[in-house]
Amino acid sequence: MAMAMDKSSADAYVYVKASGILARSFVGAKARELFSVRSLKELWSLIFKKEVPAVPETMLAAALEKEAVSSFISSYKRLILNYEKPSPLLVELLRFYDYENLKQFGAALCTGQKEIPSYTDISPLNILNYSKWPDIAQITKNSPLSWYDHVSTVQNQQMDDYRMDCQYITELWKALDHVDSSCREDIKALFKEKFSLENILWSLRLRIYYNMDSDEIPMHLSYAEGNAAKNDPIASPALKTLHWATDDWDTWKHWQFSEFLNPHEEGTVWNIDPRWIAGAYKNHYVEKARKLFHRYPFTECPLVCWFIIKRDELDDICTASESLRMNIPSSEAMRAAGVQEV
Repeated sequence: MAMAMDKSSADAYVYVKASGILARSFVGAKARELFSVRSLKELWSLIFKKEVPAVPETMLAAALEKEAVSSFISSYKRLILNYEKPSPLLVELLRFYDYENLKQFGAALCTGQKEIPSYTDISPLNILNYSKWPDIAQITKNSPLSWYDHVSTVQNQQMDDYRMDCQYITELWKALDHVDSSCREDIKALFKEKFSLENILWSLRLRIYYNMDSDEIPMHLSYAEGNAAKNDPIASPALKTLHWATDDWDTWKHWQFSEFLNPHEEGTVWNIDPRWIAGAYKNHYVEKARKLFHRYPFTECPLVCWFIIKRDELDDICTASESLRMNIPSSEAMRAAGVQEV
C-alpha cells in the first residue's frame, strides 16, 4: 500500500515513478515488440515476469488479457494512492471500470445468470458494493448510480447502458474543473476533443451502418452538461455534421478534423470511413498525451497522461494477443492497432 502524501509531494513522487514505468513500457516505437513474437507464450514472457500459466493455448489469450488489465489497474492504483486526496479526475478515470462492470452485471442479471460475472476490481476506489451480488439495488446503493436499482429487461438494457455512458462523461467533465489551474486548459482541451470525436464517429456509424435518420441521432449522443443542448461543447461538432452527405469530399475537406479523414483520389468515389478516422485520431490523442506528460511535471497532469498512454498500451497488448489466437498476420494486427511498421 502506498503512503499517502500531500499534493505537492505526491505530484513530484508520482511524476518520477510514472516516468520510470513509461520508460519500461511497450509504447511509442517499442509497441512494435508486441507484434514481433510468434506465440502467446512468447508474448506472455515478453510482458510479464511471472511464469506462463499452465493452461491450454486456447485459454491463454484470455488469461493474458486479464493479467494485462489487472497489471494496468494495480500500477495505476499504486500511483494514485500516493495522494492523500487524489484529484477527482484521477479517480473518475479509474471509475470507468465501475460503469463497465455494472453494464456486465446488468446484462447477466437480465438473462437470469446466477454466478457473478468476472469484473475489474478497482478497490478501494470503487463506488459499487460488489459483495452484494446479485442484489443490484444494494450494489449501487449510496453511489452516483443508485438509480440503477432494478434488473432491466433485454429491451431496456441498451437504454440503461446509454444513460451510464452519459453519466460517466458528465462526471468526468465536472472533474476537469478541479484539475490544477496551470494545466487545466490543456487537459480539458484534450478530453473535449476526444469526446467530440467519439460523438462524431458514433453519429457516422449510426448513419452508415444502421441507416438511422439524422434527426434521431441527437438523442443517442453524449453531452458534457447532461442535457441535449445544441451548443454543448462535446456534442455540437457532431450535430453540425449530421446532414453532411457521407460521400461529399468537398464538404468534409473543410471539416475541423479533416486531418483524420481517409484519403481522397480525384476521379474516384469517396465515402467517409469512421474506422480510418478512429485509427488516425487514436494515434494523435496518445501522442498529445505523451507531449503533455512532461509539460506540467509537478501537477496531476502526468498521471492523467500516464493513464491514457498505458490504456493505449493495454489495447495494443489485447490486439497482439487476439491476433496470435486467431493467426492474423502481424502486419495486419499492427495496422489495426495503429502501430507503425519499421
